[in-house]
Amino acid sequence: MTDTHWTHAIHHDGSALYLSNPTPKLGEVVQAYLRTPKNAPIERIFLRTAPDGENHLEEMKHHSTHPNHELWVASFSVTMPRNPYRFLIVSPTEGFYYYNALGMSHVNSPEWFDFKLLADFAAPSWLPDSVFYQIFPDRFANGDPSLTPKPGEWSKREFQVTVQAWGETPKTYHETGNLNFFGGDLVGIQQKLDYLQALGITAIYLTPIFTSNSNHRYNIEDFYEIDPHLGGEQGLINLTQAMHERGMKIILDVTPNHTGDKHVWFLAAQADENADTAEFFTFHEHPHNYHSWLNVKSLPKLNYKSEKLRQWMYENEDSVLRHWLKAPYHIDGWRLDVLNMTARQGGVQFSHKVGRGIRRAVKETNPEAYLFGEHFFDGTIHLQGEELDATMNYQGFNIPLWHWLSGYYLGQDAEPNRPRYYNPTNAFVEQLAQFRASVPWVIARQQFHQLGSHDTTRILNIVEHDKDLMKLGVALLLTYPGVPCIYYGDEIGLDGKRDPDNRKTMTWDDSQWDKDLLAYHQQWINFRKTAPALINGGHQDLSAYGDTWAFVRQSAEQRLLVIGHRGKTAIHAVHLGVSHGGYADGTQLREVFTGQAVTVTNGEIIIDLPRASALVFEG
Repeated sequence: MTDTHWTHAIHHDGSALYLSNPTPKLGEVVQAYLRTPKNAPIERIFLRTAPDGENHLEEMKHHSTHPNHELWVASFSVTMPRNPYRFLIVSPTEGFYYYNALGMSHVNSPEWFDFKLLADFAAPSWLPDSVFYQIFPDRFANGDPSLTPKPGEWSKREFQVTVQAWGETPKTYHETGNLNFFGGDLVGIQQKLDYLQALGITAIYLTPIFTSNSNHRYNIEDFYEIDPHLGGEQGLINLTQAMHERGMKIILDVTPNHTGDKHVWFLAAQADENADTAEFFTFHEHPHNYHSWLNVKSLPKLNYKSEKLRQWMYENEDSVLRHWLKAPYHIDGWRLDVLNMTARQGGVQFSHKVGRGIRRAVKETNPEAYLFGEHFFDGTIHLQGEELDATMNYQGFNIPLWHWLSGYYLGQDAEPNRPRYYNPTNAFVEQLAQFRASVPWVIARQQFHQLGSHDTTRILNIVEHDKDLMKLGVALLLTYPGVPCIYYGDEIGLDGKRDPDNRKTMTWDDSQWDKDLLAYHQQWINFRKTAPALINGGHQDLSAYGDTWAFVRQSAEQRLLVIGHRGKTAIHAVHLGVSHGGYADGTQLREVFTGQAVTVTNGEIIIDLPRASALVFEG
């Protein structure tokens, strides 16, 4: 594990350690730094940029010498909203190398994987040290039982409202049509803010809270009304004010892709084909044959070919997305449901036009708002600085991590006899690197990451109830670049397969909590919020070998070596090469939680790795 070619020691990332200003203004001159190993066969180095699409090479100058590496610098002007750049390294013995966000190669590759520096990018200043908590409102806490829907209060097809007792196993869609309620509400969330703050949470993401006839509320009936059974508009005002007084943020979930079939816009369109909202939908034969999301008739799809729809959804001053960002609600951002399909319908492919319009409207209303979208696939095309702040980065973090930890694929629990195939560590790390390299660093560091959500199996089931593996997942979630989010109840040991099992009620009887798991979450969340290298540091992968992944997070104030080991048995006296991470011989490292000390010798450290564990060395 220590025999490493000199090219692996070349490093640059988009952090303040390697760019004089990672968030520059248009027209600003920025210095870019490149780290190279000492005594490497390098003749010259050039910084390659592409102002207005034209190739430009700027020769780098030697900046400084360090115990085991050299630092080089070159300046370039930020001439465009998005500025791609890479490095050309000339070796007298090995020819030309090109170094981009994916690493070193002899190939002069397309610009997609170049480093990208954005100009005038509005990155929310409160995100870097944030830790989110996702809540499914009906299942978190019942603060006011008088708000709970009454049995039989309404019906849908052959189903009618039922109320289950808190703690019961949620009944399936086929049994209840999603009309089974437990009574969680906004009042209950407000009552549990002390608990969330003690856990270390700084922000909450709520699944939809708009009026709806289902427990999940993704079939919204009115974008301008908070469900009275959750506490109505006043309940949201009270919750938001209480959170802001504590320095906490709140993100709401909205469905720009579709409405519910009882939405006021859709009902008006069905009643009159000349209604203002008729053009918001696609009627094949009015009024009952219409285009719906994935042919789910209760979710009529919105058609963004309509200019009026775009105005009502985000452009007008009191449009849906602007309305809730303003007084008296003052929410702190949006999660956009089904982002991957929004404004896409056959020949109508307006997703980027709509994405740019949504960003413009949201940031005009609140420049500090966080805007992220659901995307189970490749959302990087929406993450180039003109649209989203982030996606729910399933393919760039969650899913490959599940596959690496336990051989789990999305939906595997629906096929109980399906074998598990573990992702090789190098393939796992490469997938993360490709998604990280596909977007500007300022966006990579604010990607939204979870171990599970209301749409997926819970992490405890994914790792087959191996709590050591779950803890490893938590540690990697909280040390990897991005914005981490805990799904409600994971921290106390809630388990569950996919919907509805993953939407169990939160347990408030602390005698049923896994207190060791809770303490582990608290410890690592606190570390994530206070470690400078995790808040503002860059990222370098050091090793992806066997069952072990090692990477470095480094800022000007701190350098951390994170080691994740998924093996089901401990291994002893592991030789881990670290010199290519900038560690000089004689450097002393200390494990931040145990105090274990090691010294770099001959470019490596020798450590013991407990089963399914994470270690973090500082120094």
